[in-house]
Amino acid sequence: MPIRLILIAVLAVLSMSLVPVLIKSTSANVVSIGIFRLAIALIIISPLVFYKKLLSTLSRQQLLGLLYIGFCFGLHWLSYFYSIKTAGAALAAIAVSTYGAHLILLNALFKGYRVSLPECLAITVCIGGCVLVSPKVNWQEASSIGLISGLISAILYAAMPLLHQRVSELPTLTRTWGQFAFALLVFLLFFSEFEMPKTTLDWQQLLALAIICTLLAHGLWVKASTELPALFTAMIYYLYVPLAMLSSYYFLQEEVGFQMILGAALIILANMSLALLQWRRQKS
Repeated sequence: MPIRLILIAVLAVLSMSLVPVLIKSTSANVVSIGIFRLAIALIIISPLVFYKKLLSTLSRQQLLGLLYIGFCFGLHWLSYFYSIKTAGAALAAIAVSTYGAHLILLNALFKGYRVSLPECLAITVCIGGCVLVSPKVNWQEASSIGLISGLISAILYAAMPLLHQRVSELPTLTRTWGQFAFALLVFLLFFSEFEMPKTTLDWQQLLALAIICTLLAHGLWVKASTELPALFTAMIYYLYVPLAMLSSYYFLQEEVGFQMILGAALIILANMSLALLQWRRQKS
């Protein structure tokens, strides 16, 4: 297995792990961040998409498939950005990392997947980790709502592979363009809240989010996840959580206590176990 692909995957996750810190530290609001990131990404990739005439042969069914992908992705970003702003970068990253358990449950709900006893135990451990990292529930405190928003974001993120599978015959670039373009429409519904960056630092942070954390990270991850075995990409992806927690601790001075570390470890262990169980089931 080429070491180069593993390094590409690690670099992609490292780039992704900057997202919570950059979003939390910028003064731009959730809508402005989303519109800026998606618009810059589309400006860069659209010329190639139109040059290759990738959209001219789309059927109505495929176009609807891209619409569903973009709508889901837009809601995923909205809820994730809100979670970061309200619950904090570390807690939001932990909440979204539960997507592996949600993916199993969505497969069971919509594709008739039979969940095994070991998978049920892993999901239970994941829930236990969520309980450990959860703040005391108080609906008047933003952190509680932010954590729930992060869990909703994880469910939406888990739905993405299922939606992509419905139009898997389309090139990756076409699906990426559709994901970004229709997600932008979701954010444009809230355009009245859009604000231009106020400071040079805001411009720098938003450009980093658009170029490094969107185009670079997503592009590298698509390549790595396509060519590496699924088990390896699943394992590498969960580097995201400790990297995001370390970044939030050093750059944002967020409190990362033992209970949060233990809860995050349980969530990561549970989801990595689910990935391993999936791999073993496919091999058998």
